[in-house]
Amino acid sequence: MTSQQESSRPKLSRRLPAVLAVGLSLVIGQGLAAPTSAAPGESSGQSAFDDGRYIVMLKDKPLATYSGGVAGIPGTAVPKGQKLNASGSNSRKYDAHLRFKQRQAAAAKGVRIDQSFTLAVNGFSAALSAEQAKQLAGDRSVLAVVPDTMRKPDYSSTDFLGLPGPDGVWKQQFDGRDDAGKGVVVGVLDTGYSPENPFFAGEAVPPLSGSPKIGRPYHLQGNVIAMRKANGGTFVGDCVAGDGFEGTECNSKVIGARFYDQAYKAVVPPEQRSPLELFSPVDVNGHGSHTASTAAGNSDVTQTAGGRDFGISSGVAPAAKIAVYKVCWEGATPATTGCLESDIVRAVQDAILDGVDVINYSISGNNTTTVDAVSLAFLNAAAAGIFVAASGGNSGPGPSTVNHAGPWLTSVAASTFDSSLRGTVELSDGSKFSGASVMSEEVASKPIVLAIAVKAAAAADADAALCIPNTLDPAKTAGKIVVCDRGLIPRVDKSVEVKRAGGVGMVLVNLVPGSLDADMHSVPTVHVGDPKVKDVVAANPGLTANLKATDTTGAPLPAVPQIAEFSSRGPTLASNGDLLKPDVTAPGVAVLAAVSPIGFKGENFGFLSGTSMAAPHIAGSGALLLGKNPHWSPAAVKSAIMTTAYDLVGTDGAKVHDVFAQGAGHVDPSRFASPGLVYDAGLADWFGFLQGLGIDLGVVPVAAKDVNVPSVALGSLAGSQMVTRTVTAVKAGTYRATIEVPGVQATVSPAELTLREGESATFTVTFTTAGAPLDTFATGSLTWASSANSVRSPVAVRPVAAP
Repeated sequence: MTSQQESSRPKLSRRLPAVLAVGLSLVIGQGLAAPTSAAPGESSGQSAFDDGRYIVMLKDKPLATYSGGVAGIPGTAVPKGQKLNASGSNSRKYDAHLRFKQRQAAAAKGVRIDQSFTLAVNGFSAALSAEQAKQLAGDRSVLAVVPDTMRKPDYSSTDFLGLPGPDGVWKQQFDGRDDAGKGVVVGVLDTGYSPENPFFAGEAVPPLSGSPKIGRPYHLQGNVIAMRKANGGTFVGDCVAGDGFEGTECNSKVIGARFYDQAYKAVVPPEQRSPLELFSPVDVNGHGSHTASTAAGNSDVTQTAGGRDFGISSGVAPAAKIAVYKVCWEGATPATTGCLESDIVRAVQDAILDGVDVINYSISGNNTTTVDAVSLAFLNAAAAGIFVAASGGNSGPGPSTVNHAGPWLTSVAASTFDSSLRGTVELSDGSKFSGASVMSEEVASKPIVLAIAVKAAAAADADAALCIPNTLDPAKTAGKIVVCDRGLIPRVDKSVEVKRAGGVGMVLVNLVPGSLDADMHSVPTVHVGDPKVKDVVAANPGLTANLKATDTTGAPLPAVPQIAEFSSRGPTLASNGDLLKPDVTAPGVAVLAAVSPIGFKGENFGFLSGTSMAAPHIAGSGALLLGKNPHWSPAAVKSAIMTTAYDLVGTDGAKVHDVFAQGAGHVDPSRFASPGLVYDAGLADWFGFLQGLGIDLGVVPVAAKDVNVPSVALGSLAGSQMVTRTVTAVKAGTYRATIEVPGVQATVSPAELTLREGESATFTVTFTTAGAPLDTFATGSLTWASSANSVRSPVAVRPVAAP
């Protein structure tokens, strides 16, 4: 959900209770109103089953990670950099084997399978009674019974990141803008895309006639586009026709466009869907266009919004290709708007088969477990060599609200990056209040009133103060600037109501500390953070005001980058606090990018805020790194981005090392191409992690604290405890360790590593309580430094009383 959409509910997803573990089967909730679950070792609790839609996952490995073991069927998993052959004889045999076992499990409980999955996960979706769900959860062949949950989308930055220009990162690190991300495909799971937007413009793909011509990177056969990738593999994507989309719109930029509506249509009847929605890859909401263009949109696109020219911008990886997977749909109400997990799993499977290199997933998740169906699908995607960036959530600033705790993906927090989008409310008594604004027209000397003073007779005071639709009286509002409280409904809907009632401007006020958002409003608007403006207007009837499109207060601009107020925080509730999330921070406040003219009243570009906007900056960063280093693993890409990040700042401009807000810190493209060392990981690490949670995969268990991620977390430190990590040298050298965690003694062994390029070494860190408060996380960092590189990891340790 974008941060433009506000209600009394959490902005990202429901905070839901944990669930019961039945044997080795994970009972993970029930239906759309289901509790979220946790694996053994992640959290505990009880819940009953309800009738509803579920995804039933079986224990046998899916095609993406099956390495053999079934008589007569060799393994189907492929080495890194190669593409799974889903139509090969071994894949067909194993697919049939998995489907047979799925049918057996379903038939034994009288269940009719809706959709079957064998590639990213081994399982099926179905409508189950409470008793059927309970019985399947107790089946020895079943790994987990999880809800087919409705998820929500989570809502020039390239200049801030230092990418363009002769001295910019594209030129200095990635052989220029035209090669930045070349040979890489970014898959975007979201609300679709706007084919006419210049960020997605491209040349017609030449049809295939015989063998592909030497030097031609891609070709077309029917609506299917094939492309040779930087890592030597191929991408083969389909352009699927649907409502308002002929299937011929794909081009040399957007080389695949699919949509997934089967589960959504099964859950949401036609009368509860938005009349604007198009069941095709076409974006109605605007969210998917925004994320896709941010990650890999074309370069040198002139952006105008609300009649104002905002200059030229680009995607983070402008030479990368885009593959669209539309999984999110507009309902008639917020409750019927979203993305069903079984549709998402199908899209992940296709993304793996198509051969994408990067996935951006700006969609909600949960904060209690790493083993929901989508998370496990992403594990298999990562095993297939795909780097996954996911939005961390918009439920901050409260603790333990961060989503997507799986160590195989990169969860992203949001920061401010441009404090120049400012406007001012100038009152006739001389008072001035500055705030966020992108208005193209100013308002001069108009009466200013509180919304409650111009409310409709039948409207409740509280509703009118929020400028909820149909609460303002046109006879009282016409020609005035209206002061509206933030909250409950989307911010932009408030200015719609002011305009409907004849108002000429709006002052949007935060009643409690929160983000200031540069939205595109229906009337000129300034979003201020000081509620004193309401007191001044209330105490001085007859005041007039000017709304200025610049900051006229003379105050210094706010320091950047700061963590966004809405950005979800750690510690994660998964794995008993032995994983640290979020992983990294990127720009996510007032990001200007492509939107849908359907949902944005004819606009092609718009400002959105949210961790949804931050995640594609990291997806694009992953595309840059894979274009330059096509055989890097997803874990190496994640490590390079995290270990070269820098601390954010507070309101006073001073550095702030808040690992539960920023993770490793703010992404730094000028450094991540040369990380010195990387913390690499793969399937053995991740399966070992799941085995350590109590999920029997027949492998050596790996404790969550010892998973080879570029961060360190201990949820319970009683006395002394050791963690283990392995680093691999991207650049040869001698690296020396320093670690600082106030109140905790930490010793690195060995404290010095001399490594050749490509050589790896394992080290341990022993933590001992030394005065830090109990039951509170002590945080710091571990840094390996050579003469040329500094490789920093965030650390969080919570001392507890001895058992």
